[in-house]
Amino acid sequence: MKNRLLMAGITAAVLSLTSCAEKKEASAEGDQAIDTTAITADTTAIEADTVAATTAPTEEAAAETITATGKVTEINKGKDGYSATLQAEDGKTYTATISIPNMTDPKKYRSVAIGDKITVTGELHDTFIVVRDLK
Repeated sequence: MKNRLLMAGITAAVLSLTSCAEKKEASAEGDQAIDTTAITADTTAIEADTVAATTAPTEEAAAETITATGKVTEINKGKDGYSATLQAEDGKTYTATISIPNMTDPKKYRSVAIGDKITVTGELHDTFIVVRDLK
């Protein structure tokens, strides 16, 4: 989504600069006229696409917040945190992504070990929990 918005912005900037350069060339040469209708239509389409992309509901907005307590059965270390497989007390198995950038309070980030009983709160995406709070 962010890459799409970035590309739309870059495209709009290039079109704008191209349009300005072409208008300067036309006014310098005097007789040449440039049809800016296509450029305006392209820019309008990009602006409409950008508005649609920024107002579309995000996956995070639709995610359910969940609190799960259970035993850590597996840990996989990552770049800026780790994922822990959690066998919850309700019998379900979740994969909890625990990283400093995702935490509401980064000071609550800590490492856990296999066998630890933890409580996590975060957004549920299928069976994955993006952890915002760790107890």
